[in-house]
Amino acid sequence: MPNRLPALTLAGCLGFATAAAAASAPAGRLVVLGFDGVDAEYTERLVAAGRLPNLAKLAEQGGYARLAPTTPAQTPVSWATFTTGRDPGGTRIFDFLRRDPQTYLPTFAVAEEGRRPFLLGRANRPLAVVLGGGVLFLAAAGALALARRRRPWLLAAPAALLGVVVGWVVGGWLPAAIPAVVSRRAGTPFWHAAGDHGIAGTVAHIPVTFPAAAFPHGHLLAGLGVPDLRGRIGSPAFYTSNPAFTMATDNEFSVEIIRLAGNSGTVDTTVVGPPNKLFPSPPRIEVPLRLEVAADRASVDLSTCGQRFTLRPGQWSGWVRLVFPFNPLVKAHGWARFKLTQLDPHIGLYLQPISVDPVHAPPGFDISAPRGWAGELYEQFGPFKTVGWAIDTWAPSEKVVDEQTFWEDVELTVGEFRGLLRHFLASDDRLLVHYFEYTDRLGHILWRAVDPDHPAHEAATAARLRGMLEDGYVMMDEIVGEVAATLGPDDVLLVLSDHGFSTWRRSFHIDTWLAREGYLALAGGGGEVENLENLFDRGEFWPNVDWRRSRAYHLGLGGLYINLAGREGSGAVAPGAEYERLRRELAARLEAVVDPATGQHPVSRVFLREEVYRTFDPQLIPDLIVTTSRGYRISWQSALGGMPDRLFEDNARVWSGDHCTLDPDVVPGVLFSSRPLERRQLAIIDVYPTILRLLQVRSPEEPVGQPFL
Repeated sequence: MPNRLPALTLAGCLGFATAAAAASAPAGRLVVLGFDGVDAEYTERLVAAGRLPNLAKLAEQGGYARLAPTTPAQTPVSWATFTTGRDPGGTRIFDFLRRDPQTYLPTFAVAEEGRRPFLLGRANRPLAVVLGGGVLFLAAAGALALARRRRPWLLAAPAALLGVVVGWVVGGWLPAAIPAVVSRRAGTPFWHAAGDHGIAGTVAHIPVTFPAAAFPHGHLLAGLGVPDLRGRIGSPAFYTSNPAFTMATDNEFSVEIIRLAGNSGTVDTTVVGPPNKLFPSPPRIEVPLRLEVAADRASVDLSTCGQRFTLRPGQWSGWVRLVFPFNPLVKAHGWARFKLTQLDPHIGLYLQPISVDPVHAPPGFDISAPRGWAGELYEQFGPFKTVGWAIDTWAPSEKVVDEQTFWEDVELTVGEFRGLLRHFLASDDRLLVHYFEYTDRLGHILWRAVDPDHPAHEAATAARLRGMLEDGYVMMDEIVGEVAATLGPDDVLLVLSDHGFSTWRRSFHIDTWLAREGYLALAGGGGEVENLENLFDRGEFWPNVDWRRSRAYHLGLGGLYINLAGREGSGAVAPGAEYERLRRELAARLEAVVDPATGQHPVSRVFLREEVYRTFDPQLIPDLIVTTSRGYRISWQSALGGMPDRLFEDNARVWSGDHCTLDPDVVPGVLFSSRPLERRQLAIIDVYPTILRLLQVRSPEEPVGQPFL
């Protein structure tokens, strides 16, 4: 497999046991800690410096290896393989995005949103009218009959009429249909297989587990894939009274910017809530937010949803309950925190993405399994983030907030999740799987600090930002040490990451290259700029593409598709020899591309899908997977089908580290084990059969990977 790579020794303290010793199953429990995006090289450097003593001890007593990610090395892709033991062709999770081959339009790959009738659907209002009129008529007629009034049925007619009116009004408050979400991941999670064998388990925050699916003897708290209250992957808001305020980039992540009418006295605005997918109007639901600036400009009083609190510059609020009424009967409930980033000379107020309140989650919005478990945790521990992308990287990426605010968010969020982990450790479950995302988010935002050649590297701030990144890894080590201290000699602890990290210095606009080389035909000018708002609101994509003359196109992060006749809506390439010839031509030409500014090849390897996936749906999976060299990534615009007017550009952004399109050999993750390892070459696809062997559970299907314990 091209995405496997040898593991390197870690500070000379690796242990490898014989197969006979490793094959014995533990009588105790199995704890698996997942830390997203923990990079092997950086981890090894910190271990050698003595900064990660608990991980070093784990490696010395058991084993350590670099862990090869999937192709591509993306979070949902790798964790879906971890969960099911299938490669991305088998899990059907191969990118953040997938496309409809008939329309060429992108959607999210993790889950699919549809609609289903609510109660009786369009019959809700007629039924409410009948019930309202009937119930009040029978109640009134019964009361009149008991009072021995003559002709009670006639005298009850006004009550029936009133019931009809009430039923008409209330029936209008009931939606005919509600959103319904279906997971697109295929395969059997190992915790399901364990539960089928009577093994109790708790699984927390693993990506691609939304909607949460129940399994025997188990509890699950869903992770990446759970949207915020607005239905986004995470949509922060920023309130500013500065008329000259602009964001750092093209706002590809669609941060909600709300302009305030003034910066003193009383300022009225709104909190933007969910889009209205239940009723014809209004297009989105908002609630009032009032800001009252103190006369000395030392603080601001905020009022919303019946709550009032005071913030000073640099101060966070506690959890604020936000209730968005669609009507008197239907409401959306969420929680979020505010931070007052500045007050003089202009107001700057940051609102995190709003997490859905699981106590009042709408039908079909299953954050946990059992469905009520997340609500029980809320009642016991108080609010915590339910949105799958819990650490907001969008606001710091657009320089709406600074790195200090980002780090404070990390500390608050990890602190709450560590509290949940302690609670889970206190249970008697034999299997515990817990995931932390923050290490990945730190890499995205802070990696420029460890790369002096990065365009966004600033010597004045580099030491401070490096300290934050290192502190995040030290926090991971502390979590590992805390968990290890609770385990006995028969227990097994695995610590792993789904991929590593690399610097992102230059962007490659691959769709622009396809257009310039004649593979993607344009009917008009290029230079379009896309953003996530188009994706969520089904805006216009590919506005100037002439599909009848196009032979190939790129979408997502590395997915290259042939415009194949009989598959695509306006396919122009014949199946068979022409298709195969074009695939190999594209692979060779892309690998030969040279960036004139650096003299380097931005593309490392282009894989044919059958080279990396054992099975796959040819209608769904990209025909080729493009991976980039160290220092390069396919651009955000190319991910959404945009075609800027240049092939390359410096990535001078805060989002400075990445992995999504990197050659898997460049970004290996890590695996630590409290038991010695059987071999040194490991891939994330090997974790599934290893866990099942440790639990003495037969795999529900022939595994692709091989156990290493």
